[in-house]
Amino acid sequence: MPSPSPLALCVAIACAGIPGLGVAQTPPPTSAPPTAEDVWRLRDGRQWYAALSTLERAAAHAPDDPGLYKLRALLLADIGSGYRAWTLYQARPELFDADEREWLEARRLGRMVTWSEAQGASDETRLDDARAAEAAIETYLRTQHPDGRDVPLSVRFDRLIVLNELGEHQRVVDEYESMRREGVDVPDYVLPAIGESLLVLQRPREAAGVLEKALQTAPENSVLRTQLAFAQLEYERPDLALAQLQAYAARQPPWVYERGARNPYENWGRYDADVTHAMISAYSGYLPQAQSELEALATVGPANGGLHTSLGEVFMMRGWPERALERFRMAQTLDERDVGARIGQVDALMALQRDDLAAPLRDHLLRYYPGQPAVMRMDRAWRVHRGWQWRAYASIGRSDDNDRADSSPLGSRDGRYGVEVQTPILDDRWRLTASADDRWAEFDGERIHHRTQSVGVRYAFDRLDAHLAASHADDRVGGTGIDLAVGWRFNDQWSAATNARRNDPDASLQARAAGITADSVGATMNYARDERFAWNLGVTRFRYDDGNVRTAFSAGLDQRVLTRPHFLLDASLGAYASRGTRDDAPYFNPSRDGSLELGLRADHLAWRHYERHFRHRLTASIGPYWQERFGSAWVPSLRYEHEWQFALGRVLTYGVNWSRPVYDGEREERLGFDVEFRWGE
Repeated sequence: MPSPSPLALCVAIACAGIPGLGVAQTPPPTSAPPTAEDVWRLRDGRQWYAALSTLERAAAHAPDDPGLYKLRALLLADIGSGYRAWTLYQARPELFDADEREWLEARRLGRMVTWSEAQGASDETRLDDARAAEAAIETYLRTQHPDGRDVPLSVRFDRLIVLNELGEHQRVVDEYESMRREGVDVPDYVLPAIGESLLVLQRPREAAGVLEKALQTAPENSVLRTQLAFAQLEYERPDLALAQLQAYAARQPPWVYERGARNPYENWGRYDADVTHAMISAYSGYLPQAQSELEALATVGPANGGLHTSLGEVFMMRGWPERALERFRMAQTLDERDVGARIGQVDALMALQRDDLAAPLRDHLLRYYPGQPAVMRMDRAWRVHRGWQWRAYASIGRSDDNDRADSSPLGSRDGRYGVEVQTPILDDRWRLTASADDRWAEFDGERIHHRTQSVGVRYAFDRLDAHLAASHADDRVGGTGIDLAVGWRFNDQWSAATNARRNDPDASLQARAAGITADSVGATMNYARDERFAWNLGVTRFRYDDGNVRTAFSAGLDQRVLTRPHFLLDASLGAYASRGTRDDAPYFNPSRDGSLELGLRADHLAWRHYERHFRHRLTASIGPYWQERFGSAWVPSLRYEHEWQFALGRVLTYGVNWSRPVYDGEREERLGFDVEFRWGE
């Protein structure tokens, strides 16, 4: 018989020394099973899992013990399994006293509310859990507290959370204010829901107060930080928002290293602060900085759909709808449930004149997310974009030349008033248009009117925008007017337009007083790099009935000089040159002339509350004007205007302007006033 190997001997010796494995071991004496009192003692000491383990051992010896059954339900509720605990209670309610029943009901409702906060399986079912939780709370209140008194505070707190999820924001705030009157101290975990509801109801200062209170006990909570930042932005203190986000980010490393871990993990609180900082910078006008911050984050996390959505929003603000649409579609590919990505697509497609593609996205969002503030804002913008478009305007001016006002090409007095209207969009492309316009001026004491009425049709789809209109003049000079304008968008930055007019109303009113009308053709090329820089070139040729042909060239450039959250300063440069072919025309018609103009425009947002605002602008310019045979002179001008926006698409603008132009070597002083009201885009 072969002898055992050394390894086998070692294993046998080792096993012999391990209790339970040695053959000669004597089993230890069996201890007495634990009792319900042992379980209660552990539970009272808040040793939940030890108590549950002890309970299971006790139940193995006494499976029908009612005391252990009751303890199992209470322990499950202690460790967060409130719904399972409630199920056990419902099976044998006679084992529980009134306080325990109340407590188990509240724990079950709390668990249902917690489930409702998780993302649903689909758009169609995302609110099912929240609706079920609300229904359970209402049933509980109706059956257990029909008089509304002595409702457990935990149930009232949970109800605030679920009502917020369901978009019942006014009910949330009403209940919160009722609690405050009662002296109830609302716990921190409920305050984010209250803050969000206050923001939706456009009460940002109150929301900020609620969130600041919550941050006193949870200063590193990134959700509270970002909510507070948006509240501060909405009551027009972006400086506070940016400062507190920067301070928070300075305390939070992008990556967290745990002792003994091989690799770090992402600090999502820092991520939330960085993205929110970038977006508030964008809303404050610092768009290049916001773009740079988001692109740096996207380099680290290219598969993060939320970053692409944020970048798309910044691109929209910079005037790049094509680039924005690309980002929004990338975001939806990465996360098909991203609501912001779909809202962004609707906005971009509207800007790109593709309502046919935007409509299904908009309808889906309204069906499944009707109460979300961003969706409601999108729908308001959609209805403004698609609906009736109105414009009413009036202006009046006076030109003085040392008692020789009749020498002015504009007349000693002049004015204009009118109204334009466009129907809602038809078949995603068409609008019918109509207008009435009256231009008048006084020459040699006689007032000349040019009253016209026009009807037309506009086609706007994708890159093409065209408008054809026919007009009739009351004075019957020149016959029926025809206006054809065609525009083409090459990309986000380049566009061009051309127009042809028969009996052009922009021709000289002085000429019309002499019975002379003009036809015209023109073209423009426009380049807008972004919101801070743009230029344009244009050429127009007028062909008058008396044989005169007047050709004009123009160029303009705008450059942002200073950007602050409520203040913008832009510089502008304009150049103009023209020539006429007749020297004996009975209207102002220089053989050659030209001008160069340098200006500054200050734009101050004095007040804003969401979609309502008041801003005022001051524009000052100066430059030389040259006219053949009359030399050159410097021409100053000033304009001051107010803008009131009463709601989205409801804007009133009025202003005064002053200038000292020179015509045929004679300097004049001109003062004017104008007002305009726009209804629509």
